[in-house]
Amino acid sequence: MHVMQPENETIQEASPPRSSIVLTPKQMASALILLSCCIGILMTGFGIIVPVFPQRLEALGLGAETLALMEGGFGLGMFLFSTPFGTLADRVGRKPIVLLSLAGFIVTSIVLALVNIPVVFILIRFVEGALISGLMPVSNAIVGDVVPAEKQGRWIGFMTTAQSAGIAIGPGIGGLLYQSWGFSSPFFITAAAALVASLLALFMLPETLSPQVREEARVRYANRKQEKRQKQKKERGTPLIQPGLLLAFLPLLIIDFGMTFVYPFVLPQYPFYFQKMLGYDPAQYGVIVSVYGAALAVFPMLLGGISERFSKKLVITVGSILAPALNIALLFVHDYSLLIVATILTGMGSALLIPALSTIYLGKTSDHNRSQIMGIRGTAISFAILTAPLAQALIAPWTTPQISFAISDVVSLVIVLLVIITLKNPQQPEKHEEVKQEAVPEIAANV
Repeated sequence: MHVMQPENETIQEASPPRSSIVLTPKQMASALILLSCCIGILMTGFGIIVPVFPQRLEALGLGAETLALMEGGFGLGMFLFSTPFGTLADRVGRKPIVLLSLAGFIVTSIVLALVNIPVVFILIRFVEGALISGLMPVSNAIVGDVVPAEKQGRWIGFMTTAQSAGIAIGPGIGGLLYQSWGFSSPFFITAAAALVASLLALFMLPETLSPQVREEARVRYANRKQEKRQKQKKERGTPLIQPGLLLAFLPLLIIDFGMTFVYPFVLPQYPFYFQKMLGYDPAQYGVIVSVYGAALAVFPMLLGGISERFSKKLVITVGSILAPALNIALLFVHDYSLLIVATILTGMGSALLIPALSTIYLGKTSDHNRSQIMGIRGTAISFAILTAPLAQALIAPWTTPQISFAISDVVSLVIVLLVIITLKNPQQPEKHEEVKQEAVPEIAANV
């Protein structure tokens, strides 16, 4: 169940945190750096298995359709559980959800190392998507809990850098492990990395949502359940989100969906297209993935302040124009060096989009619904991750990879137009409490 708020409260701009948990500047910086490290370690695990599955499926006589179904199963798990986990984090706190996500990734990685049946691959990927679906919504909520609104973009960029660094270094490690020790070794290494992240979070990550706010959320949840029982004959369920609140976030949710849809849609085609059509080996394809991850890791550090100094709409527009560069290039370019340049531009576009969009979301939330809203955002993103590979699996037997790239480019163009037409610049955020303002310089210094 979700946490309902009066509409005029839930859509306010940049509501400052009201948590009674006061962290020193060093504690805040340490907590966010630790969280970023956990995300980076987890994404390294994801990166490790990127070059493994296509090779394994090809050895089993399978292709892009099966890989698309596996990614669709992952997306379905995220789609179904992102909002419930986000809402749950507003009642039980942020830390339990982070630990659950990390523990779930450990278990599913070990299981994937031990099975050799394609149907089981799809099922386990669904479970994996469900268990880790709360990690990024809750991580963004933690930023909203402890960081002043005007500095949130910088910290989200920092987490994006950690996430992308993992994606950048993971494929190289995965390819080496696969060639040296076979299919299972990358998954065991991934599980070990997630275990390290889990131990760091368990012993060092503080809870950022105050007991008072958690108790208020639990009381509202209990009251709503009681009201639902009393009015069951008149009301068929409680709406997941207030219509006014959904309307306020709808343009952002559509933009998130569209921008996320593009690459999961074409991703199952990439390893086979690079190898069979362009003549590049798996290592060269792994370099493309690593370059994208490196661009995502580097550009948030170089461009992190842009979302604070310039119009959010301008930043998102430029990012949405750059993001489809690789798919556009694949229609016309076969030269490897030019594809590397296009990959860098795509990474730059994503680096501009992610912090700017996240700060707009956080600016419209309060302590009582921050995780819930980020969970709803996670659901929109997960729905894209679900539907994109399934759409690819549906059309792959009758189309060429170039048609898939063209479809993704058309979707990207529609999203650019949507950003230009519908997105509005948020108002200047309100300041946090005095203790949070004083913390900013020392947080930056710790980084």
